[in-house]
This record gives sequence, structure tokens and C-alpha cells, in this order.
Amino acid sequence: MLIIAATLLVYWPALRNGFVWDDTALVLRDPLIRSWRLIPEGFQHFLFLDATASNFYRPLQRLSFVFDYQVYGFDQPWGWHLTSILAHAGAAVALFFAANGLLAQIEARVRQGIACVVAVIWAIHPLATSAVTYVAGRADPLAALFGFTGVALGLASIQAQRRAGLWKLGAALCLFLATLSKESGMIFLPLWLLILAWRKETRRLLLPWAGIAVVIVGAYSGLRFTAEKVPPPKAAPTPAAIRPILAARAFAGYTGLLVWPTDLHMERDVTTHPLGNPEATLRHAHALEYQTLAGVLLLIGFVLWMRHCFRREPTAALCLAAFVIAYLPISNVFPLNATIAEHWLYVPSAFLFLAVALMVRAHWERLTTPRLLRCVLAGIAAAWVGLLFYVGFTRQADWRDQRTFITSTMAAGGESARMLMNLGNVEFGAGHQEAALGLYREALRRTPDQPIIWLGYASILLRAHDFDGARQAVEHAEKSPFLVADCLNLRASLESAASGRDPGDLLRQAVAAAPENWSIRKRYLEYLHGQPGQQQATLHELHDFLQQHPFRAETWRMLATVLEEQHQIPLAIEAWREAATRDVRDKISRTELQRLAAVPK
Repeated sequence: MLIIAATLLVYWPALRNGFVWDDTALVLRDPLIRSWRLIPEGFQHFLFLDATASNFYRPLQRLSFVFDYQVYGFDQPWGWHLTSILAHAGAAVALFFAANGLLAQIEARVRQGIACVVAVIWAIHPLATSAVTYVAGRADPLAALFGFTGVALGLASIQAQRRAGLWKLGAALCLFLATLSKESGMIFLPLWLLILAWRKETRRLLLPWAGIAVVIVGAYSGLRFTAEKVPPPKAAPTPAAIRPILAARAFAGYTGLLVWPTDLHMERDVTTHPLGNPEATLRHAHALEYQTLAGVLLLIGFVLWMRHCFRREPTAALCLAAFVIAYLPISNVFPLNATIAEHWLYVPSAFLFLAVALMVRAHWERLTTPRLLRCVLAGIAAAWVGLLFYVGFTRQADWRDQRTFITSTMAAGGESARMLMNLGNVEFGAGHQEAALGLYREALRRTPDQPIIWLGYASILLRAHDFDGARQAVEHAEKSPFLVADCLNLRASLESAASGRDPGDLLRQAVAAAPENWSIRKRYLEYLHGQPGQQQATLHELHDFLQQHPFRAETWRMLATVLEEQHQIPLAIEAWREAATRDVRDKISRTELQRLAAVPK
């Protein structure tokens, strides 16, 4: 109850927040979360179905969004945030039980106290904010919830006198669900095998569990590699000689965030890149060099700490080994879509906190200092926990809405070209055209080789009726082979607005370049629908698209509209009904069905 209460107390301000950042793509634009009937289809597609291509296969995250949409819709975002907070609270409780089972050699009261303190600190630490307050970040709490539960059930199965098989089955199921929540959830399998190998009395179970792990990996691979995806653009690989430098910088950055988490924001990076002016760029480069040195020293200190634990505190050494396994994928040894991110420490930090707690307990018992000094040290620890609570509580307001999120990120040091671009979109949406153009120009000055920014810039210039500037911007965007269809789609609008040219040919080329892109296909269908004598062609295109993607309620609504215009009322009714079954909150389709039902046959 203490763990749950602490979590709710820190995160309740998030209930006032809306949808921000990737919530637009993963929540507002994902057609696969609109109905329970689409749950099987959700397991057959990667995330970002109607947005930027990704390598993220997280069907359980999508499944949780299905539940939220069914209950709350889009007009009650507080419900979505409540689900994320409860998932985080559940993960913290699962961590408590996992830690309690891991410390079985310690006296019951002591180990429960350690597990509770660690779970509370982990639950309220501000590093978790970007995984909890951010609806699109829910994959982390889900993976932790199932992963820690799997470890706790696995430990319980070892000690169970009865029904040990059921405990083991539950553990295996939870470990499998952790992998389906997020790719990083896969680390719980080697973590569990490490725990078994570490303890002498459980090594006999290592081989059976290795077989279970193979089955889990096989089942996950079967789902992942048969799911439909659009591969994202491949980034230029980081040279092998640079990776140790980035790893040292990341380790120093993460250490600072764990100890003193007051400088929190999205868009973190530990690479040297140009900033607003040469002086700022130089200062940033100098700071990174110091960060590299600090990272090297901290890594040396960490290795010495592990060595000490291996000799004196075996359980703490186990926790540190678990931290290494969980941390290695995000250490910059392997290439990811960024160099550092706060929420990547979500799971690794739990094992680090547990190791620290065990070391504090061991040395506290050996401490012979006066009682006053002990009180001072306890006061410092309490003040640090208070700092965690304060920062975590106050940071919830940074995610209130899209503008607040972006400006808070930029003010805290995350003024990247991507943030400038997104703030430009916010300003343009608010009617501040010049401000939007200025932000885009600044983003392009910093990263002139980013086609996606050029494409956004071209779109704003088009709406500002600067057709020549829009053409030049599109030419820059066309250098990316991944934006061919989007550029053709934008050129169709550009040429139509600038010279009155019929956009049909360009729209057909855009559809041919990206036949599965619904936004481009929708634009072409709307064009066909508006052309005289093209009703049959529109129907043919709709039927062709629905054969491949029958899960989109919006497509069925468009089909129903065209069929009704052609007086094919029975078929229109079926199309409206299909749309309603694919979106539980589709009021338009239900209204149309009632209207057509009232029409005399």
C-alpha cells in the first residue's frame, strides 16, 4: 500500500495532461486500437502504422490502448494516464516481491524493508517520468510489470511446496508477455537465467529453464518476424572507435541523472553537433570532453565496486551483474535510434538501487561512528528522497500539452532541430506563420541535411503561398528515397495551387510509390471522388485497398458514402456496419445506419 500510495501521490498531476509527442501517432492515429475485434490484427503489425516507420513490435502496448479507447475514447486523456500510472505502480509492487524473493537469505523483516524502500525510490524517481507520464512510453511499465512478476513467480516456484508447476507456468507466461510489451523486455530472460546460475541450490533448474527460454524466444520471433512492417531508414553507423567514447559519456550522464535528477528533458544526445552559434557549439564540445573523462573514471569505479561485491557481498554482486545485463543494450556499445534517453534506465535502475541498498545495509551495520553522524547520514538520505518526490511531482506539468512539452524540453537543454521543427508546427497551427517559418529556418541552419525538415518547411511555405520557396524545399526533401511518396503528394498540392495543374498524375505516382500509405491513398481517393465520371474508379480503388487493409473504419466509411451516392443502399448499409464494428466509438456510422434503417424500402 505504501508503494502504491507513493506512486499515485507523485503522478496524480499527470491526470490533467493531454496527448503529446508520439501520442499523436500511437494513440490518435492508430486504427488498430479502435475495436476489440482488431486485437488479433494488432499482433500482426509493428507500431507507427500511419506514421514514421519503426522497428518497434509491441503488441501488448497496443492492446492496452485498445482498452483505454474502449473505456475513455480520446476526449478523456486522464483515463489513459491513469492506466499508465497504475501499470507503473504495479511494476513497483512486482519489483518489491521480486526483490523480497531475491534476498531470501536475509531475515524476513530486513529483506522486506529493503525491498520496500527500493521499490518506493524506484517508483518515485523522476527518471521514470518519460515512461509513465507519457502515454506512448507505456511499453516500459508494462515490460517491467510482467518482467518483475515473472522473476517473483519464478523464485516462488523454487520455494513452493505445492503446485510449483503452476508458479513456473505463470513465470514463463509473464516473461513472454514482457517481451511482447517492449523489445527491452527480452532482458528478463537472461536475468532470470543469471539468478538461477548464481545460486548453487537452483543451478539444477538452469537447463529446464533454458529450454523454456528457447520456446519463449521462438514464439516471440514467430510473431515478430511475420508481422507487417515498413523498415525505417538506416542511419549512418557510428564508427567502432567512437562507441567507447559515447559509452563513457552516456555512463557519466546516466550517473548524474540517477544521483541528482534535476536536469531532465527529452532529446538528449552525447554526440558533438552544432548548436545555435559557434561559441555555444564550442562550449558544448568542451563539456562533452569533460563528460568523457568523468565517464571513464566512473566506469573504473564501477568495476572496482563490482570486484568488492564479488568478494564481500555476493547478493549485491548479483544485482550489479543484473544491472550490467540490463544496461548493456543502452550503453552505446550497440547502435540504437539515439545515444541516451532517460526512460532507458527504467529497468536497469531497479537493480542498481537494490545493489546500493544492500551495500548501505552491510556498511551501516559495520559503522562505528557516533550516533549523531548516523542521524546526519540518514537525514541526507531522507532529503534526497524528498528531492526525488519534489522533482517527480513538479515535472508532471511539463507534459501538459504539446506546446508546453516542447518549450519545457527546449528550455531544459533539449533544443534540437527536431524540437524546433515541431514547435514550428505548433506555431503554424496557432496561426503564427512568421514564427513557424523562423523556427524551421533555424532548424535547417543547424541540420541542413535533414530531408524530413525540408519537407515540413515546404508544407508551411506552400500554405504561406510562397510557391517558389516551397519548390526549392521539396527538391531538398526529394534527396531521401524514403520521402518520395510524400514529396509527390506535396508537389500535387503545390502545382495545383501555383498553376492550377490537375494533381491526378502526381497523386497516382505517390500511391504507386507508397501503396500502403493510407494518408496518401486517402488524398487520391478524395481527388477521384471529386472528379465527374470517376465513381467506379473510386469504388475499385477502395475495394482494392480494403482487400489488403480491411481494418480501417475510415476506409469503410468512405466506401459507404460512395455506394450510397450510387444508390446501392444495401451495400452501403453493410459498409457502414463494417465501419461501426471496427471503431467502437464511430458515432457517424451508427447515425447513418439508423438513418438508412428509417428509410422506406
